[in-house]
Amino acid sequence: MRKWLLRVAAASLAAAAACPLPTMAGEYLLGPQDKVRLKVYEWRASRDVIFEWTALNDSFVVGADGTLFLPFVGQIRAQGTAPGDLARAIGDRLMQQMGLGRQPDVAVEIVQYRPFYIVGYVTQPGEFPFRPGLTVLQALGIAGGLRTREEDMSRLEREVIAGQGDVGLLALSNVSLLARKARLESELAGSDDIAFPAQLKDRASNETVALAMEQERKIFAVRKDAMATQLRALRELKDFLEKELTSLGQQMAFHDQQIELIQKELAGVSALVQKGLAVAPRELSLQGTVAQMQSDRLVAETSLLRVRQEISKTDIEILNLGNSQASEVAAALRETQLQLNEVTSKANTAVQLLHDTEVTAPALLALRERAERAKPIFKIVRTTDSGSQEIMAEETTPIEPGDTVKIDIPPPPSGLAALPAGDSVQTETLPIQGTN
Repeated sequence: MRKWLLRVAAASLAAAAACPLPTMAGEYLLGPQDKVRLKVYEWRASRDVIFEWTALNDSFVVGADGTLFLPFVGQIRAQGTAPGDLARAIGDRLMQQMGLGRQPDVAVEIVQYRPFYIVGYVTQPGEFPFRPGLTVLQALGIAGGLRTREEDMSRLEREVIAGQGDVGLLALSNVSLLARKARLESELAGSDDIAFPAQLKDRASNETVALAMEQERKIFAVRKDAMATQLRALRELKDFLEKELTSLGQQMAFHDQQIELIQKELAGVSALVQKGLAVAPRELSLQGTVAQMQSDRLVAETSLLRVRQEISKTDIEILNLGNSQASEVAAALRETQLQLNEVTSKANTAVQLLHDTEVTAPALLALRERAERAKPIFKIVRTTDSGSQEIMAEETTPIEPGDTVKIDIPPPPSGLAALPAGDSVQTETLPIQGTN
């Protein structure tokens, strides 16, 4: 009974795999990149067993030259043959190569078809796995359908919003720089108030402009008060030193008078001492007094020189304070002008880009609407033994492995739609003005 079952199994495998039906029209023919799985068995009557050819029972890929390289078989042609014909050819080759009395039972199963390609006006062009019965319309669905311009419109909307934000920020920077420049120019001129330009005064009712002008007025007042305080302190110090200088001058005059009087008295005493009418200690005492008075005068004279030096330093500090502020304001004014020129240039560019985007968006929308109404054109590029050929196709046209499906949309008859007046997005921003 067991032997009979083995014989039935072997006969069934031979009928299903080794002896397939003749190739019919439309049967799938193998080609490069097809992946096949082999199943090879042999009935060995002497042992009453079915022997499995494990070295061949594996998956193999048809090479670029259209052949398979198999163990015990060698290189065998697969391109252009049906799976059943390939199985029969492998069985014949094994019988010849291995010296078998009969062909082993060989089955060839396609586990992965070679890919097809889709390009053109589709959402996801590229390479996709083939499956039998695939049509052009199904391939279009695999590629995500026809491409739309929604992503472009979203991008343009984001660009418009970003452009409006950039123009607004640049306009604010422009106002701030103009107000700062006016304040620096007034500081440099030593004015009592800021002389704002007409482009700011004319828009003083705008909250942003008014705030910028008020902030610069506060800065101007604080800096002016700080400068006045420093100058006042230096001038008060100079006045004090000049008074001290006057006092020291008076002290020196007093010392000179005292020295002159004592010297006269000393001359008289010295004459009396020589005549023996006065004692010597009296003369020595007067000489000591003269020496002390001269020493005090020298101290006063030194103090007088020191005070004059301090007055000179104070004058230099007053001069340096004015020069330092003028230099600082001039440098800040130069930097502000450079920033103002840069902001004006960037703003002009941003406004132009924003305008271009506002014009492009409606034109792309019109193009998308026309494209959606247009009927797509399908073409198939197929490679045959005679070369590559392009075939016009319909939605129901079947696709073969290795085909390249091209999908195009006919262009609008009159190009891009004209931008209707009033379709552009209006941007509410402050005017941007620069000065040289």
